[in-house]
Amino acid sequence: MGFGCLDRLAAVLLTALAAAGCADAAEPPHGGYPNVLFVFSDMQRARSMGCYGDANARTPHLDTLARQGARFDAAISNTPVCCPYRACLMSGQYAHHNGVMSNSVRFRPTVKCIAETFRDAGYETGYSGKWHISTPREVGKELRYGFPESGTPFGLYRTDRESANVTDVAIKFIAEKAGGEKPWLLFVSWILPHSPYKAPVGYREHFNKIAIPPNVPDGAATEYAQQCLPDYYGMIESLDDEFGRLVAALEKAGVLDDTIVVFSSDHGDMIGSHGLKAKRWPYGESARIPLLIRCPRSIRAGTVIADPIGSPDIYPTLVGLAGIRVPDGLDGADFSPLIRGESSKPPRDYVYLEMPYAYVPWPGWRAVRTRDLMYARTVDKPWLLFDLEKDPWQMKNLVDDPASEALVKQMDGRLAAIMRETGDSWDVRADGGDLQKWLPGVSKQQGQASLGADWPGKAVDRTADDKPKGRKRKRAHASDDE
Repeated sequence: MGFGCLDRLAAVLLTALAAAGCADAAEPPHGGYPNVLFVFSDMQRARSMGCYGDANARTPHLDTLARQGARFDAAISNTPVCCPYRACLMSGQYAHHNGVMSNSVRFRPTVKCIAETFRDAGYETGYSGKWHISTPREVGKELRYGFPESGTPFGLYRTDRESANVTDVAIKFIAEKAGGEKPWLLFVSWILPHSPYKAPVGYREHFNKIAIPPNVPDGAATEYAQQCLPDYYGMIESLDDEFGRLVAALEKAGVLDDTIVVFSSDHGDMIGSHGLKAKRWPYGESARIPLLIRCPRSIRAGTVIADPIGSPDIYPTLVGLAGIRVPDGLDGADFSPLIRGESSKPPRDYVYLEMPYAYVPWPGWRAVRTRDLMYARTVDKPWLLFDLEKDPWQMKNLVDDPASEALVKQMDGRLAAIMRETGDSWDVRADGGDLQKWLPGVSKQQGQASLGADWPGKAVDRTADDKPKGRKRKRAHASDDE
């Protein structure tokens, strides 16, 4: 092949790269390895931002991130509660493999964790904000699995409802590391919009008139949503402003386009939908989370991924996007070829959800989420089946629909097969943590999440006339399940 042909071939390749949003005039630093900024909130459902179709929301900075990168429309928290999500994120393993099946259960990963993988590839690491993983101590120090030790300048593991304090540490990290010789991985973890529902000063007032979701029943659930949602949206708007500060810091340091920027959350919040509060539910308001990724060197702006992706998939996907070898032994899959447009098929077409300790008494529930369906069951029988294309608000349960009998049987068989493949079972138990509080009739399980709804195994009190009566509700507080 002559030089003229080579030149024409190079021009074609560069044109293709530019069209895919991959080309850049400047050579990326650090041998081509990008920085990674992973930002996540707490208890923020996907439908709480403009880019996810919520007309109530005021999230201009996050909406810009979605336009400039990829938006995942079916990102799912596999075990939708605080500690289990974080353990899945860090290890790329399901909860029954890393041990964290409920809050405060000891983290026991059997693989190299995400920060260890980046560190061993030559990255500097940093962490600012809520940690919330029960990790063992070694020589008097708590293990951070590749992140800096506590007490170091960029090892801040503190739950702080003043989000600006968490952001300030991150901005200092970006300014200090931007000119360094190594790429970096930085996690920023805000606790908002976790309950109690109280927005920072000046934000709640922006949401005096909001639309209540159609799956919030009339009565107590609607009253609760009307009370909580203005503060919930106010907290999210305040985080959007904090996110804008982070982007400005990347721009000021000249590393925005050399950084993979991610925004997500650990799980959602029911806030009255289906007559329920809090998390630990398979419904979309609890399990579906935002996931936005910007990486202009490899992701086409405006990419929308409809295929489901789970918490354990985030680790291998970020490693893949960074060009690092994905470690063996992870439960999660690498979605980076799909995000880059190198493949039209996802590495897996479902997300497996497990919640052994929940308002549904142990052994809880299991579920499978595909593009179009969400199916959940308990140990006793099928529980929920929704056609998400026809019923995005999950208002028509098809489990007892005679016309859907074959589909229920098909999804039940698929869920059973997935449980076998992943090594999960109805007999699995965690060790320690807050498990005793989730026994039937005990403090957490006894209906604190109810706004008039029922669920399998719900504990109820009975009055003298033998009519069920739920426990008294806490005002404007989803749960003490931090």
